[in-house]
Amino acid sequence: MKSVKPLGAAGLVGMIVVLFILGLIGGIGSAFLSDRPGVGGLVGSGVFLVAVMTAVLVVTIWWLRRLDEAAREAHKWAWYWGGSAGMAVGLALVLTVTTRNVDLGRFVTADASPGDLIVGGMMSILLFQLAGYTLAWGWWWLARMRG
Repeated sequence: MKSVKPLGAAGLVGMIVVLFILGLIGGIGSAFLSDRPGVGGLVGSGVFLVAVMTAVLVVTIWWLRRLDEAAREAHKWAWYWGGSAGMAVGLALVLTVTTRNVDLGRFVTADASPGDLIVGGMMSILLFQLAGYTLAWGWWWLARMRG
């Protein structure tokens, strides 16, 4: 990888502002496109969100390339171990809930749609992955600070 200039405080603030603006564009655009009926609205929403998330990915790659080697390794380690552990916990929860249909009513309201259940499951696994990532990232730094 070629040498790039470190980010610095101004670059970090700039990156946060750009990501905030992308989040606003994504949120407003999604709200607007969610009211469009039919396949065209579905495809339009999907294409729009993929474009916004691609822009977010480009910004985060730009950011990652400007981190020092230790910070980059911490994020890679946390992504693999923390994300994998979070996904395993989420999968165990999904398997537990789906294999015990008689108890499913404890977790679901009577008016929950199939879409609500899918989104709830996806968000749960995402939260487990985020928690695992955060714990693994902290663990990585603590292990290197003590030793």
